[in-house]
Amino acid sequence: MPSPLTFDEDSVLALFTSTVRAIGSVLPGNAELVLHDLRKPEYSIAEIANAHVSGRKKGDSVLAGMRADKAFASVLEEKDEPVSLVLDYPTLSREGHALRSSTAFYRGSDGRPFAALCINVNTAGISDAINLLQCLVGAVTPLPAAVAHVPEANAEPGPDNVEDLVHAIIRSATEQSPGSGRANTKRTNLLAVQEMQEKGIFLIKGSVEMAASALGVTRYTVYNYLDELKNAPR
Repeated sequence: MPSPLTFDEDSVLALFTSTVRAIGSVLPGNAELVLHDLRKPEYSIAEIANAHVSGRKKGDSVLAGMRADKAFASVLEEKDEPVSLVLDYPTLSREGHALRSSTAFYRGSDGRPFAALCINVNTAGISDAINLLQCLVGAVTPLPAAVAHVPEANAEPGPDNVEDLVHAIIRSATEQSPGSGRANTKRTNLLAVQEMQEKGIFLIKGSVEMAASALGVTRYTVYNYLDELKNAPR
């Protein structure tokens, strides 16, 4: 009787590293391929091709990635399947460029993800080309600028270290006005925790405590928010 499938996580990551290099050598310039070692979220990028798309580099933190990356909303959930796919969803780079992204999470025998393989495609050039073609054939309504990319005037460089990144993400998520009443405050807190979750900060040790302090709640309340978000309809 054949033995159950087992693998060494370091060996798998080494294979994926070579894969990123090979595929990256023929990728178009607007497509980025990145491999994350999620066991080391503080410097998770193990390999990256076409790094100019997101402005990241090998050794950067998972927090230096896309804005509102919905793939990370479920990254902490334990699942039975060894691979989880989140396909073709919109994200934004730190500089504000609109991207299309897909992510594959690879899970170990304990159900926890240890690697993520992500592809991010900058669609600005495609939208610009469509606008040009529309102009050439006499179309009067070009695509909205927001489809191509978010204006860079409001873009801000990201912090250089992980602790500053965590604090910046929490600060951004909690700057929304909570309004009045207990229900409004809870809803605002839920939205803030969701934003933090989608940036992947809960992969970082101690981030739950920092989030709880910023929201003025206990760490158990943050865990309750995460459970509520997990069970909410997508």
